Formats: sequence, structure tokens, C-alpha cells
Amino acid sequence: MLTQIQIHNFAIIEQLAIDFEQGLTVVTGETGAGKSIMIDALSLVLGDRADGSVIRADAKQADISAQFDIQQQAGVKAWLETQALEADDDCIIRRVISREGRSKSFINGRPVTLTMMRELGEQLVAIHGQHAHQALSKRSNQLDIVDNFGKLGANVSKVADLWSAWHELNKQHNELKLSEQERLDKKELLTYQVQEMDELGLSAEELDGIEDLHKRLSHQSELLLATDRHAHELYRSDSGSIYSRLNRAIADLDPLSALDPKLKPAIELLHSSVIQVQEAYQELDNYQQQIQQNPAELQQLEQRLSDLHQLARKHKIEIQNLMPQYLSLSEELASLNKSSDQLEALEVELKVAHEKFTEAAEGLSSKRKKAAKQLVKAVNHYLEQLGMQGGSIEVQFEALSIEQANSRGIDRVELMISANPGQPLQPLSKVASGGELSRMSLAIQVVTHSDTSIPCLIFDEVDVGIGGGTAEIVGNLLAELSNRAQVLCVTHQAQVAAKGSSHFYVSKSSKKQSTTTAIQKLQGLERTEEIARMIGGIEITEKTRRYAEEMLN
Repeated sequence: MLTQIQIHNFAIIEQLAIDFEQGLTVVTGETGAGKSIMIDALSLVLGDRADGSVIRADAKQADISAQFDIQQQAGVKAWLETQALEADDDCIIRRVISREGRSKSFINGRPVTLTMMRELGEQLVAIHGQHAHQALSKRSNQLDIVDNFGKLGANVSKVADLWSAWHELNKQHNELKLSEQERLDKKELLTYQVQEMDELGLSAEELDGIEDLHKRLSHQSELLLATDRHAHELYRSDSGSIYSRLNRAIADLDPLSALDPKLKPAIELLHSSVIQVQEAYQELDNYQQQIQQNPAELQQLEQRLSDLHQLARKHKIEIQNLMPQYLSLSEELASLNKSSDQLEALEVELKVAHEKFTEAAEGLSSKRKKAAKQLVKAVNHYLEQLGMQGGSIEVQFEALSIEQANSRGIDRVELMISANPGQPLQPLSKVASGGELSRMSLAIQVVTHSDTSIPCLIFDEVDVGIGGGTAEIVGNLLAELSNRAQVLCVTHQAQVAAKGSSHFYVSKSSKKQSTTTAIQKLQGLERTEEIARMIGGIEITEKTRRYAEEMLN
């Protein structure tokens, strides 16, 4: 379970440390206070991609860490041991993101890759965002729901591998089936194209940076003149340099600070400016020593760039794509170089690969249909509780022909819904309202995690579009789910917030130059007041407070 998260200089959070408990933790606050920022930070520490824009405006880097209790997580401990990382009862994951967009990742204090961080994060936390109900309407995601519910990951991976192997053999087979003359003509063209590229000696590193290098070399004179002029103005001028003028100002003002101490801040800033001017001059001086005008080098580079552009035009691509094009042509040439007597052996191999894929795909399809029946039964049970009496869903399967089959098998599924008794089943994306989609999404999330091995589940405003008695049932479902896993829920609904075993309130404060988010744990009367605010809005009456107390009790 998640036991603590520490956030420094992320978004509008300056510094935040939160301790979590088992059970259902609810997070509430005014709109715009930053309730979901904590979830965004946790997503980053679990391996999401990030750039410098996530860093607080006045900071150089963001630092986020999360601590987990993994005593009961044997699979997590085994993974940590496999990766040669410490694996005691606690696991600490940390992410540091710089203003330039670079990041460093750590698990238990040791540097790791972002991929490793993601692999571990997927075993520790499942985050359901506030737009999960929108993703539900996409058919590709609906197939994922069936596979995840049926725990068919291994079968799906096997089918994907067999499909890839079959299609690779099919590609080779088609290439070898070309007529001998076509094969020879194609081989001659490819041989010429590959040799032409070989003669240029292409490299990915050169192609990535050659245009930037050309731009710098072609502007060397301008760069040298500008840096020399400003270096002179900053430091070298004997009489009028900025450095000497700053020092004169310090010499004049420093004795006067004894007469009026209020001058000291200004003098300190002047001292700081002197240091910065020296450093700026040193940087410019170093830069001038590194950059040297070399007309011959520029001429050679321009010729090289011209040759590369000419070759790229032949292939109708950008020069950055020359290397992938070269590799692709080389692979195609190597394939054509296979002798035609390989065709018969390849046909036998292709037949076996096709049979293996078909067998595995049909087996996966059968398991999917069984899982879909169980999923429908469980979801319909929760839909009844969520106020959709008489509503039901079905998973409609469409069998794909072998020509239509893909890496996911021979199935295309679509969730069908009847929102009211007597209504025909129709595609979910066409008939469900926003509230119905939210309830459907929540029901599926509860069902798919009823037997979860993931210790921490996070729901970020998944109760959008739900209110009244249905919201109370949502709270009950989340509380029920928290008996099997730790549950964190960001919510606007008082009925949901009242079901939490612990409650955090997020607030935002603004000063002249900055905005900061803070979070506090609510207990006793504080929690009653927050529930009352969520019920009654701006003016909170005694009647509202009594109602809030009843909800909490």
C-alpha cells in the first residue's frame, strides 16, 4: 500500500508531505484548488513522461517520492530482487525532473530506467482518471476490459507473438514469390541504391546534428563579433566596462552604508552583480576560445550537406530519414538475395505458423467469450445498485476472417447497453449519457478490481455526472472495494466523501507573485464542516451541519 508521498516544486505545490492509511481515503476541496495535482505527481513517480513545464515557476527542478509498504506483495519483492534492488518491507520510488526536461529515476535509492519504474508502478498502483468513462466508449479499450477481467494477458501475448511470426514469414514468402525477372530487376535497383548510400558513409549521429552544425559554422563570424563586443563591454574595457562601473558604485556606496544601513541590500545586490558579470565574461571568453573560424571546414560541410540533400530528394524523404531508409533497403535486398529454392521450405514453415496462430487465436476467442459472460453478470449486478434498474450490458462479438485478423486475434468486441427495460441493445457510445457512462465505468472498475493483486487503487473524479442516492451507492462501492485494496478517491460528492475512513482537504492560497496548494487531514468538526460545505455551498446552516453529521455517522 501507499504509505507516504512527498512533493517538492511540482506545478503549484511548493512542498507537501502526506501520510496515507489503509481503507478508503477521500480528497476534497474547492474547484481549481489542485486536488488532482497530487495524482498527477504520483503518475510521474510511477513512470509517466514529463517535461520541464511541470516544475513550479520559481524552481529549478521538481522532486517527487512515494513510499510503499510491500510486506504482503511477494510479487513486487521478487521483481525487486530480480533487478538487484533492495527488497525489505518498504519500497521508495523517487523522480527528479529538471527545468530542461531531463529526469532521474530511483528505486530504493538506486538509479533506474523509466521502463523499470513503469514496470514496478504497474504492480503497485492502478489510476483511474476522471475521463475513464470517455475511454470506455472506444472499442479497442472494450476488448482490453474483457482481456483484463479474464486475466488473459499471457494468452493475448502469445497470440500477438504468433501473429508477428506468421506475418513476417508471409512477407518473406511474398517477396520470394516475385517472378525471377522481377526479382532480379528489383535486386539490381536495390543494389545500386544501397551502394550509393554506402559510399556516403551514413551515420545516425551525423544526420541528427549536421544541420545544426552547419547553422553554427555559417554564423561563426557573427557569433565571434557579438561575443567579443559584449565581453569587452562587460569586463575588458579599462574605463567604461560594466564590471568597473559596478565596482565604482560599490566603492562609493559602501562607506555610506555606515551612515544609513538601508543602503546595505542595494550594496549586496551590486556585489552579486559583480560576481555574475565576472561569470558571464568567463563564459563568453571560454566560448570564444572554443569557436574558431575555419572556412575549409564550412566548405566541406556545405558540400556534405548538399550531397545528403540530393540523395534525400532522390528518395523523396528528409535527410534525417536517410538512415532508416538505408536500413529498410538493406533488409529488403538481403531478403531478395535468398535463393528461389527457399520458397518451398518457406511455404511449409508459413503453413505451420498460420496453423499455430489460428489455434491460439481460436482458443483466446473461446476464453474471451467465457470471461465476457462473467463480466456482464457482475457489471449488471452493480448497475442495478447504481440506479440503472432494468438496464443491462452485453458484450457483442464479431468474428474476423483470417485476412482481417490482427495481433489481438480474431475478435472485435463492442459493449452494448440497454439503459431501460424494454429498450433494445445499442452501442454504448451512441446511447449512453454522461451520467450513464460514469456509472458504467465505475461498475466495470469495481468488477475488474474485485480480485485485484494491485495494492493501491486511485479514482480521480470518476463520480462526475452522478449525484443523490446514486452517489451514496458509489461511496458504498468504493468503501467495499477498500476492504480488498487501499483506495484513494478525489471527489466532489459529499455522499462519497462521507464514506472515507480518512479525509484530506486541498486548498489554494495566492500571494502577489505565487500560488501555492496545501493539503490537510480533516478530523472531527473539521470534517463535518467540509461535508456541510459540499452539501450546502457558500452559506452553511445548522440544518446542513446536522445533515453532514448524519451522513458521517
